[in-house]
Amino acid sequence: MKLRKEALLDLLWPRVCGVCEAPIGEPGRLAVCAACEGRLEWVEPPFCARCGAGRKGRACLECEGKEILFAGATALGRYEGKFRETVLRLKFRGARHLAEELGRRLAARIERKFDCVTPVPMSLLKSLVRGYNAAELLAERVARHSGNPFRAGLLRKVRRTRPQADLPVAERLVNPRGAYRSRPVRGVVLLVDDVLTTGATANACAEALRAAGAAEVHLAVAAR
Repeated sequence: MKLRKEALLDLLWPRVCGVCEAPIGEPGRLAVCAACEGRLEWVEPPFCARCGAGRKGRACLECEGKEILFAGATALGRYEGKFRETVLRLKFRGARHLAEELGRRLAARIERKFDCVTPVPMSLLKSLVRGYNAAELLAERVARHSGNPFRAGLLRKVRRTRPQADLPVAERLVNPRGAYRSRPVRGVVLLVDDVLTTGATANACAEALRAAGAAEVHLAVAAR
């Protein structure tokens, strides 16, 4: 019955690639065509367990010497080229269906169980303007595909901050500090966001979760 339903949906609304928007004919392929699969900037192993970057030597040049308050990180792709464009379509341009593809693939890289999965929150104003939180869409899919409990609304933003993209690196590092609060929580939490850049937002959220009772906070992001 499910197969018939999917075939009917494909006939009425043919699946298109989330990157190039070409029709996708392969059964079971969700949102990336075979041509784009090899052109996307995936983070390739070996991975740095601390920040999620692809590591070429013993030391990770991405996070060495940096303050990281989360216990480890997993990333799916590099925030550049076609992968960056794909994440931006999800984040700003209403391509919500991409959350399923990215969330499924990100979940496949997560090798342990968590007490809950929760997203980095957005301010109320941003939520009203965009209509959705890409991190929350991703977190729900990651939780479902990895078999971990999803907990929405665990974190909230309590202080307005300037957009990180508008700031120099030095200001980005301090801009989100103290901007988040968490409801009481226990155990090991998987925090999900769409993009990791300086790590300042993830650090601020991890600090809030730990202050609320989390034993550990791990991070999963679509791009870094």
